[in-house]
Amino acid sequence: MQNRELSNLYEDIAEDILGALVFDSSNEDNVNQLLFFSMLENAVSCLADDIIDSLKASNIEISNLNSVHKWISLKQFQSLKNIIEQEFKDDGFFYLFEDAKNKLFKVVEVNLILSNEANSLKKFNLILNKYKTFKDLLRKVLDEC
Repeated sequence: MQNRELSNLYEDIAEDILGALVFDSSNEDNVNQLLFFSMLENAVSCLADDIIDSLKASNIEISNLNSVHKWISLKQFQSLKNIIEQEFKDDGFFYLFEDAKNKLFKVVEVNLILSNEANSLKKFNLILNKYKTFKDLLRKVLDEC
């Protein structure tokens, strides 16, 4: 399977898992949330590999890096740098993804004046939509160049 197809497959699986989430703090739901993040992380990783393939940049070896470091390596391409940097900012995909993933392992403090709000379906949908927008923008840029 090509990296593009794998990326799309992992995205589809993440979307299917998202439909099954109920956020009831059950073990099954927690596992499904972890699976959602795992599938989306695999999609992001395969997308990075697909971009390297489409750039025909054989001098860059990123296959042994994790998904975030693959994208940090891809920032060296001027045509992609601004797009990728936007996704590492406070409202970008990578920031939201890591924040939500870290919240899976934290206990929500309800006694705080400022809440450390738990993950919700709205946030998971936002993360998936940010990923799709990021992916589409990158593919359009690469197809035009």
